[in-house]
Formats: sequence, C-alpha cells, structure tokens
Amino acid sequence: MRNLFKCTLINCCLFSSVLAGTEEIEVELEPVVVTGSKTYRPSFNTEASSKNKLVGAELIERGINGVEDISQRVANFHLTNEGIGSFSQHFSMRGLTNTSIFSDPAVVFYVDDVPYASSNTTMGRLLHIESLEVYRSSQPGRFGKNAYAGAVDIKTRQPDNKLAGNLTLELGRFNLHQVSANVSGALIADQLYFTLSGEYQQRDGFLYNNYLNNRPDSMENFTGKATLKWTPTQAWDVRLILNKENFDYGATRLALLNSPDFFTVRSETMERLKEQSNNQSLRIAYNTDNYEILSITSHRHWHMNPRIVDLNLIPTVSNRIQNSVNQTWMQELRMRSKDKNSDWQWQAGLFYSNLNKGGVSDTVSPGFRAILELKKSTADTYAAFSQISYQGIKDTKAYFDLRVDYVNASVDAATSYLIGKNTRIFDLQQQDSTFFVSPKFGVDYTFSSNLMLYAATGLAFKPAGFAVVSTFPELAHFNKESSWQNEIGLKTNWFNQQVKLNLAGFYYDIENYQVERFFSNLDYGMANAAKAHSYGFEVESQAKLIENLWLETSLGYTHTQFDQHIDPITHANYAGKLAPFVPDFTSTVALQYKHPDGYFARAEWLWTGKTFFDESNTAIMSQNAYSTANLRIGYAHKNYSIYGFASNITDTHYYSYKVGGTRGTPGEPKMIGVRLGINF
Repeated sequence: MRNLFKCTLINCCLFSSVLAGTEEIEVELEPVVVTGSKTYRPSFNTEASSKNKLVGAELIERGINGVEDISQRVANFHLTNEGIGSFSQHFSMRGLTNTSIFSDPAVVFYVDDVPYASSNTTMGRLLHIESLEVYRSSQPGRFGKNAYAGAVDIKTRQPDNKLAGNLTLELGRFNLHQVSANVSGALIADQLYFTLSGEYQQRDGFLYNNYLNNRPDSMENFTGKATLKWTPTQAWDVRLILNKENFDYGATRLALLNSPDFFTVRSETMERLKEQSNNQSLRIAYNTDNYEILSITSHRHWHMNPRIVDLNLIPTVSNRIQNSVNQTWMQELRMRSKDKNSDWQWQAGLFYSNLNKGGVSDTVSPGFRAILELKKSTADTYAAFSQISYQGIKDTKAYFDLRVDYVNASVDAATSYLIGKNTRIFDLQQQDSTFFVSPKFGVDYTFSSNLMLYAATGLAFKPAGFAVVSTFPELAHFNKESSWQNEIGLKTNWFNQQVKLNLAGFYYDIENYQVERFFSNLDYGMANAAKAHSYGFEVESQAKLIENLWLETSLGYTHTQFDQHIDPITHANYAGKLAPFVPDFTSTVALQYKHPDGYFARAEWLWTGKTFFDESNTAIMSQNAYSTANLRIGYAHKNYSIYGFASNITDTHYYSYKVGGTRGTPGEPKMIGVRLGINF
C-alpha cells in the first residue's frame, strides 16, 4: 500500500500542478484532432466506457510492437510473460485472468474483426496498425467471441488507389536486427486493392549458459501478412487476409532463482523452442445508409514443435520435450444499425467456433519418466449476442447487452508414468457442456460538455473444461467461472480540452475462480476457488503543459482475493490469499513533446506492483514492486524518420514469472538502439 500511495500522490500532484497553472478559456463541445496541422493532441478516451485508444504514429512513438507492449501502458491490464513465446501467457484485466494452458481466454484479441481462439496462439506482432482499442470489463454484446474480462480491438490500415509503402530498420543491443516492410495500392482503381506486410527480427539471447558456452534464448522471428480487398460497389467490402508467423525463440527463458548471476544458467541440455502459425480469413461487409452486415470466416493453425526444456537447470538430466497443436475454425455474423440520428441503436450477431487441440509431452528425470498423449481435445462454441441502446432522453444514454453461450467440450488423453520398473497409466475420456446467459446494463449521463458519469452492471463467464496431466480425477475437470461485474466512472475535461481526467471504479463478485498449477511433482491441473472478489480503480489524466508538450499519467489498482478456496489435494486453506498473476497496481507517467516540424521526444516511467505467482503468496513465489524507465527521441518527416530509443534504462532486475520456487523468467534487460524509417 505504501507504493500505491506514492503512485497516487505522484499522479495527483502532477495533475494538480497543471490545473494550478492553467487559465480557464472557452470550452468547446467536442474535442478537436487535427492531422497535418500545427496542433498535436494525443489520443484520450472520452466515450462512456473504460477504454484506451491509440492511433497510427502513437504506437511507434511508444515503441508498441507486440501484445506485451500494449499491456505495459494500460492501467489494470497485465501480461505475465513465462518466457515460452505465446505458450502459457497470462493476461489479467482487473483481476480476471486466463490460466496457462487449459482455460478459455479472459481477454480476447481481435485483428480486423478476426479473433484469436486462445491466449496460447496470440503470437501478436503488430503490423501496419491504424488503431488499437483496449476495453476493460466484459463485452457481451460487442464481439462474437466471449470477452469475459475485456478485449483488445486492432484495426490495420486499409489500401487506397495510391501506391504507398514504408521500410524500417531497427538496430540495438544484443545484436538486435529488425526489418519491417509494407506496400499497398490498387490493382484495379476504385475496386481491387492489395497490402503486403512483413517483419524479420533477430536477437542474441539475454541468458548465458556457462556450461555449453552459448546464449540459449537467441531468437529469429518472421511475420508476414497479405490482404486482398475488393469493393465492386460502394456497398460491398470483401477482404481476403492471409497470415504466416514463424518464431524461433531459441529456448525457454528460465533461470534459477538462486543463481549468483541474474542472466546466467548452467545446463547440459541444448534447449529449443519453436512456434509457427498460419491464418486465413474472409471478411465480407455490406453497407447501406441504415444498417451494416458483417461476416467473418477464419481458420487458424498454431503449432509448437519442439519445446525442449531443462527442468532443473543443472548438469543432470531432467528434461521435458513437448509439441502442441491448436486448430480453430470460426464464423461470426454481425448486423448493426448505422443511423446515428436515431434514438435507437442496435447490433445483433451469431458466433461459432471449433477448437481442436493435440500434442505429446515426454518428461524424463533420474528414475522417472512421464509421457502424456493428448489424442484429441475439442470445444464447440455456439453464441448469440445483441446490444441495444436508447438516447431519446436528453443528456442520457442507456444500453442493454444480452449474450447466450453454449460450449460443448470433450477430451481423450492418456498419461503413462514409469517409476523404476513400475508403470502406471491414467486414461481420460470425458465430455461436458456449459450454458450461460450474460446480460449487461449500462447508463451514462452528460452533466455538461466537460462532465460525464457512467455506470454498468452485468454477468459474465468462462466455460468449464479439462486438464489432462494428473493422477487425481478431481484435477481433470474444472467448473465454469462466473462473475458479477460492476463499474462506475467519471470523464471530465477543462480549459478547451487542454486538461482531461478519467476516473473509474469496479467491484467483481466471482464464483469458481479458475486456478492452474503444479499440485505435486506428478500432477499439473486445474482447481476452482469457490468464492473470490476483485475491486479497484483507474485514474487516467492528460494535460497540455505548454505548446506541443503533454503530460500523461495513469494508475490502476486491483485487489483480487480468495474468499473460499481449499486445495483439492493438500486441503490447505487459501482463504484471504491474493490471486496469482495480478499486480496490485500498475502506473505510467509519460512526458511527450512533438514539434510541428517533426522533432519528437518521449520519456516514460512504468511501475508494476507486487505480483504473486501462486496461491501460497510466499515471498519466493512473488515479485516485489519494480519500475522501469524508457526514452525515445527522434525526427519524423513526410518521407523518412529516425528515432533513438532506450528501454529499461536503469537495467532493473525483476522476474516476470516464477515456477516451483526454484526457477524464474528474468525480465528484459536494458535495450538501446535506433530505428530508421523510409516512406514512399
């Protein structure tokens, strides 16, 4: 709480100092964003929702290249990086999370209306992005895929008749080489367009293995995307989108917690970690003056092969070899109104997805071997969703979302344990279904052009499922997680939009909170905490100090606590403990200068609060609060740009993840480099 008080005090003092030194002038009814003029104004959410939005060049100015960069700059949104690429990512939003492997995502990612099926497949390099929106709280009527805790909605730039492109080169410490390219234009004027985007990235490892004399986590990644857009008439917009990702991470970025050197390991194993994915989607939109119909059909294939990891990180054989496959088919259909002058606005849609998983895990230790074969794991999801709003009452808008989901899941798996000369085999063939109705009601009231109040309440859920690595039947199946989510917020601005302040508070009541971890050396599975709750707030501000100089601050606080939670194996009582992978606070303070002639500078201070990595809340399985500082400075012209950057300037040491009380993932060290860009 002492660190939280410091962050709150800093935010309030900075904001108050701006108010004290600002003279009141005439208030405009709407914010003004001018492109290509002498006025610069960064994005700031003024809508009646807990949302963050960034557009175009702001992503470059903040160094946002992937999903981890997004979470570092949004209050109460956090990504726990286990150092295994996209596999085993934890996204938390206001205390609600996905588990490492088995549960559905809590935060859903959409790119050009195409969702990622699971957090494991969200590899997340960002190419040619036009805008990025982060929604906090459930979104039952906005998206087809269930957005239990929130959503990230990404839109890419669309081609036009002009042939255009850009080429960027990024060089930095650890022999970083990153090349990005994009070209777009018209094949047939006003009808058929194309976009080609790609990125190649190579970097030496942060870790040093002094036994094999190598850097095991050296990586080499490639991302490619091709889009064909057809507009036979003004009413039709048809897009075929193809993606390919090939990531070689070198090795899982894990080190011993008791290592005398933070980034040094001693392993006899030549570790490996490769992930590949490809995605195909067809987006068809039909527009009239009154309504829009949108259909999205997509297929995604994700494969991790191989993952070879040393489990003890000493020169004694204790290894795991894994491969895993995810394949998803999805179909989404939306229809929405377009008459903005009507008192009634509405959207309705249908969603279907089929997710298939498979894979093999082979674990070998002295006198022990475990082989897991996930023959087939299938989940079919059927959903109907709708949203209706009414704005016929002066200064008031009310909306109602309603969502119905049915999920049918099945699993066929076998685990063999070879202990000495004894063999134990556990088969798992089960099926389960989840049905849930998710209503949400919200209202906002505009007191004046510079003051708006909003509130919302609703129910949300994550479906039940199966965990497949356990000798205990009670760990094989987990129940659906449900929550009653409540929030209230205030949006204010003063002095001709020169000073803005957003406040939001939330309280969630949660049943069957899903937890995934090792319960013993042989058992990795899922359990449900019967009761939990989460509460907190977000404070976000933006202020113009002088011409072209802006101060941005944000602070998020989350307290997520188990009220009833008994370990199903040891019967330990975790009531009163805090949920893992949820920092108690996140904070950002940024100062940005952007001159009309193209000169640019941005300094950031990012603070992450104390985080636990399991329910025990012990010191060895936690990371104390830490902060990092970033700096970007450069010049941007119409045809070229050059930026110098430095991240984690003070080279702060921290763990982004810990496991078993013995190993952890070191956070990224100081990175210094330069980015060169050419536009044509």
